[in-house]
Amino acid sequence: MGLAYFLSCLVTTGILSFVFTYFLYNPNKLPTQIKDMSNKCGIAVIGAVFFGWSLLELASWPNEWPNTLSPFGIFPFLIAALSLSLYSIEKGIINRFWIYLFVTLISSQFLPADLLVFQGLLPIGLDRLCLSVVWAGFVHLYTTMDKVDSMTLAQTQALCIGFAFLSPLYPALFPLSLTYYPILMLAALLGFLFYKKTFPHLQLGKAGSAPLGFLMGFFFIMMAGKGMWLAFFVMPSYYYFEWISSFIYRIRHRSQQLPIKYTFYVTRVVQNHLNAVGIMPFLMKRMIILALLGILVQDFVWVAVVALIVLYLDLVTRLNTWGEPKPRLRDVFSDIKKASTILWTSAKDEIQHLKKR
Repeated sequence: MGLAYFLSCLVTTGILSFVFTYFLYNPNKLPTQIKDMSNKCGIAVIGAVFFGWSLLELASWPNEWPNTLSPFGIFPFLIAALSLSLYSIEKGIINRFWIYLFVTLISSQFLPADLLVFQGLLPIGLDRLCLSVVWAGFVHLYTTMDKVDSMTLAQTQALCIGFAFLSPLYPALFPLSLTYYPILMLAALLGFLFYKKTFPHLQLGKAGSAPLGFLMGFFFIMMAGKGMWLAFFVMPSYYYFEWISSFIYRIRHRSQQLPIKYTFYVTRVVQNHLNAVGIMPFLMKRMIILALLGILVQDFVWVAVVALIVLYLDLVTRLNTWGEPKPRLRDVFSDIKKASTILWTSAKDEIQHLKKR
C-alpha cells in the first residue's frame, strides 16, 4: 500500500470522526425532542475506525495481516465492534458481560486455526472458549473504567501508541501493515478530541468504551498468539491497579452505612484535592510508559516486575501529594539552617543555665 494512500486514509479517519461527532452530537442543532446522546459519542469514533480499517483492508496485499486472519479478513471483528457500539446505546435487561461473551465467542471462530492463544496447551475448542472469556472480561473492565472521566480516551491512546511499535520492533512476527491500524484509531480519537474542545461535556460513553475494549483485546489476542502474553499484564496494568484498589476499598468500607460513591483510586484523589487539573495528562504519561514497557520487556519478566513496582510507587506518591507544594533543594538547605539555629540556641541556653547553677 502506498504511503500517499495511507496518509489520505489517516487524514480522512480523523476528519470523519470530527464530522460524525458534529452531525450526531451538536447540541446547537439537535431539537429538544431528540434524546441527549452526549455520553455516547463513541459511535462517531467507531464509525470512523470502521471506515479507515475497511479501506486499509481493501488496500493491503493478500499475504499481509490482517487478511490472513480468515477468508473475511478483519471485517468480522469490525462488525462485532460496531455492533457492541450500537448495543451500548441503551442498557438492556441482560447483564452486559453475557453480551460481551456472546460477541467474543462468535468472533473467536473467525481467528485462524493456527492461532492458539494458550500456545497449544489446550485443545483448540477449549482454547477458543478460554480466550473468549478472558476477552469478554477485558471488555467488561474497559467499560467499567469508563466511569472515570476521560480514562477510556487516555488508555486507548496509550495502548495504540504501544501497538504501533510492534512491527518496527518485531518485524519477524508482525508485518508493517499492523502499524497502520492503531495509528488510524489514534487519528479517530484525535478527531473526536478536536471537536470535544468546543463541547467539553461530550463523552465516549459505553458506546465507545465497549467496542474500543473489544478492539484492544483483539490486538492482545494477536500478540498472545505469538507468545507475547506478558504484554497483556503490563500494558493495561493501570486498569488492574484501579480494579484491585477499588476492590480493597470496598472490602475495607463494607460496613459503611452510606453508599460508597467513589471507589476508584484516581477518583478519590480528584475528590480529595480541589486542585486536580493535570491529573489525567499525568496518568496518560504513565500509561504510555506502561504500553511501551509491555512491548520492550517480553523476555525479561523480573525487569517488568521491578519496573511496575517503581512506576506505581511513584504514581501513588505523586497522587497522594497532588496539589501540595513540591520540595525544593534550597528549601532543604533553609530547613537545615533553621534546625541548626534552633539546636544551637537551645544548647546555648542550656549551657548558660548549667553555669548559673
